Amino acid sequence: MQTWAGERVCSERGGGEVHRLGLALALWGAAGAASALPEWLPPESGTEGAVGLVVRHTTAYLGSARWQTRLTPGGFLRWGPLTVTGAGGFTTRRNQDVERGLGAELMRRDGVRVQLSLRYDGGRSEADSPELAGLGNVDATVRARLLLRWEPQPGWTVGAAASTDLLGRAGGSTWDATISRRWELTEEGHSVALGLAVSGADRPAMQAWHGVSAEQSARSGFPVFEARAGLRLIQASAIYRHEFGRAWGAFVEAGVSRLLADAARSPLTRQVGAPNVAAGLAWRF
Repeated sequence: MQTWAGERVCSERGGGEVHRLGLALALWGAAGAASALPEWLPPESGTEGAVGLVVRHTTAYLGSARWQTRLTPGGFLRWGPLTVTGAGGFTTRRNQDVERGLGAELMRRDGVRVQLSLRYDGGRSEADSPELAGLGNVDATVRARLLLRWEPQPGWTVGAAASTDLLGRAGGSTWDATISRRWELTEEGHSVALGLAVSGADRPAMQAWHGVSAEQSARSGFPVFEARAGLRLIQASAIYRHEFGRAWGAFVEAGVSRLLADAARSPLTRQVGAPNVAAGLAWRF
């Protein structure tokens, strides 16, 4: 997406590749260190899963003023510490969230869980919205994500995660921090959770999603905008879940998000804050 000239191309691209490689090695190194300790492996065994549908009403992209309603397949398959997850907000029978993509739980001890996942990032298409005309596409890629969750006491969860673009397709690296509180309303499977999350990104990721290069400016008419590394988004959400016995599960989610820093100042941003809603129904097995 970004075009540089002369020596700046070599230095910045080379630095970006070193940064991505370093973070990727750190993620996989952490995975290897954790998996080498058998006492850290989770005691969970057996297989379970869910298949269903999820409907979401949200903006076409972060900062868009256009709205879209999408119906997509959802659910997951868990085999011991491994999970494969598609779109959705469903949880395991232990009422635990599962990571999107191919994930592995590396550690669970004293309320701490460490997970590593590989997920497909579909990027962004110029065809997603007329607001993106002339900007070209953000390439699809594969991301590695390392997640740490801590439950200091029942109902509370604190999390921190970092992810990086493994293929070097201008996806860069991102991070996020979360805190949530869950209440079990009844023994029949009614629960409510409130959550708050803040996320940020390095310069390649910010530039890919919120910046405008000179080439893009010439094609689209947007002014040139250099997006810097830093905070990107803050989100608040509320989720209601209901389990219909062991066979069916459903959720309804409502939230609001607000872009921050250069993501909010980007010429691509038509509205800084926006609500979103989602609902899903799944059959468990």
